[in-house]
Amino acid sequence: MNAACLAKKVFCLFLLAASFRSPALRAERIEDVPNPRQSSGAFVTDNGGVLGPEYVVLIDGVCRDLQAKTTIELAVITVGSLGGLTIEEFAVKLFQRFAIGVAGRDNGLLLLCSRDDRMLRLEVGYGLEATIPDALASRLLDDSGLPFLHQGLFGRGLFLAAREIAKTAAAAQGVVLAVADPEPWPEQPVPAAAPRRPEAEKKPGWDPLLSSLYFAGGILAFALLASAWTLLRFNRARGRAARAKIAGKTPASVILAWIAAVASFILVANLGGQFLAPFIAMLAAPSLATFGRLFTGRLLKRRLASYRLPCSKCGAPMEMVKDALDDPLLSEEEAAEERAGGMDYEFWRCPGCGAEERLAVKLNKASKCPQCRRRTLKSSSTTLVAATKEHGGRARVTETCVNPACGYTKTREHNTPRLSSPPSSSSGTSRSSSPSFGGGRSGGAGASKKF
Repeated sequence: MNAACLAKKVFCLFLLAASFRSPALRAERIEDVPNPRQSSGAFVTDNGGVLGPEYVVLIDGVCRDLQAKTTIELAVITVGSLGGLTIEEFAVKLFQRFAIGVAGRDNGLLLLCSRDDRMLRLEVGYGLEATIPDALASRLLDDSGLPFLHQGLFGRGLFLAAREIAKTAAAAQGVVLAVADPEPWPEQPVPAAAPRRPEAEKKPGWDPLLSSLYFAGGILAFALLASAWTLLRFNRARGRAARAKIAGKTPASVILAWIAAVASFILVANLGGQFLAPFIAMLAAPSLATFGRLFTGRLLKRRLASYRLPCSKCGAPMEMVKDALDDPLLSEEEAAEERAGGMDYEFWRCPGCGAEERLAVKLNKASKCPQCRRRTLKSSSTTLVAATKEHGGRARVTETCVNPACGYTKTREHNTPRLSSPPSSSSGTSRSSSPSFGGGRSGGAGASKKF
């Protein structure tokens, strides 16, 4: 396996590590918002902590009355934040996940409020777009909920907005909803404080950009030293086979550079509270190290093509006996080792002083035979029983020494693990696998307001 393939695999780990952030930096996710029909059988989820139990009961009563008399489903959801999404994106995905509305009628409505983003959204299902067009949705929010949300009265504002939305949707079907104001109005709970920004929690003097450059520089310096060590070993190696082995080998430094980049990214991103700077730095540094190693490998292979072993007596370049002509110079066991790929033997002759030199390099295509101690042992595997997802299999491994003077052979059988089932993939939509709403859909119609 070459350096590019190994680096590509470690890069997958790097991308995966980008999702492992500290709890202080993790944004609220759509999949973390509880489905109220599944969690409590209600139509209201106060994930933002702005309503309190009394307002939850009041708003849920409006939604239940609307659903009982018209089959229209109105969900009222509060969240702490939108996690970097726009409220339109968040609302559509949440609507699809909950599947609000009756399937086929698509008569669902979603009133979404984000506490920290101070945004309010009315999302309208496909079947109600003609009943509540965007202009009417905007007016309903302006006239009912927003005046109280501006004052921090989340409970009263969302109750009044839900009531006006429900009355409007019901009136289109000739149904009158009579929901009176509570007497007295419940006390408005104090919303939970917005989470502190990560920048306020970072250690004094910590500079994410500078730290990213330090770590990236360290990775590049390590890769440069590793390349220099490879060049040194290449220059010291005697023989073409020994040098080819060094030139074609993937050094551990490339893998370590990617692992160090992943670890450095996690450290800088969590302590510094930034993503982009460490991501770019920790992607660039091991990439340059990988390209540097590939360049070094090509350079060594070019030098290998013109390599001639210097004579140990006179220093003149020696001539290597071609592989096709060196068989008479090998013993029967040595020839078997070359055929098996366990060893490579080179014979060099000096045209000046006539000196000869014999070199031997270990290769990895055959292992050492326990009987003759030559690197002539080859292994083959035969499947006796194929493994399935229900049960394991069985295989036979045969080890044979190809040395004619040995004849060693050994056969053993072993069990193989059963096949693993691929993980089930979810569909492209965010709809719940077993929606407790009716199965409705939304296409993004509605209105959004800042308060």
